[in-house]
Amino acid sequence: MRWIDRGPEPPGVDDYARQFTQGWVDYFRHNVGGRPTDSFWREFRPALGNRSANICWYCERQCEPASEASGKAATVDHYKPRSCFPELTYEWTNWVFSCRRCNEEHKQDKWPALGYVDPCAGDEQERPGRYFDSDMLTGEISPHPALDGDAKRKAEATIDDLGLNEIDVRFYRINWIRQFLADLQGLASTDRRAFVEFWTGRPHEFAGSTGMAIAQLGAAGEL
Repeated sequence: MRWIDRGPEPPGVDDYARQFTQGWVDYFRHNVGGRPTDSFWREFRPALGNRSANICWYCERQCEPASEASGKAATVDHYKPRSCFPELTYEWTNWVFSCRRCNEEHKQDKWPALGYVDPCAGDEQERPGRYFDSDMLTGEISPHPALDGDAKRKAEATIDDLGLNEIDVRFYRINWIRQFLADLQGLASTDRRAFVEFWTGRPHEFAGSTGMAIAQLGAAGEL
């Protein structure tokens, strides 16, 4: 996971919020009426996906918008779930571009006491780079070694509940990291900085893990 700038709210979100938010609040807060059937947040899925070249903001795999049945199909996740925060149903700042696997198969309506790491956190101290580290040998994501207490538990809940270390995600992540490191080490030392800047300056699969690997290499004096 890496930080994503969600960008400004596009036209139309506020209109939907005024028309439909109350129905969700009535249903979940007051047990009034049936469960609402509107889902107009889906109209803004392309705008969210454009912020990351259609890469899931959680697991960092490329989504496949045309394959609705696939685990990699593009969806809009409510970062704070509607069942717990119905007043945020039509809040632009509560929408996350996510693959179906992360959203519907893993995260679902879970919301632990400490919440999850926010891929779009405004506060720099709350962004993913502070919370996670990556093992270059196994591809596993782990809480950053500098964390303890609530911050560590928040990172652990994010990893576990979103399935970020499930075998399928870890397989593709470690393959990418191995290829990146092989390509980097095959370059002359004078070319490595430009190579790193190229891959960190554009969205791509597992960019967050790539950044972690780069940080580890830099700390070891291997760049």
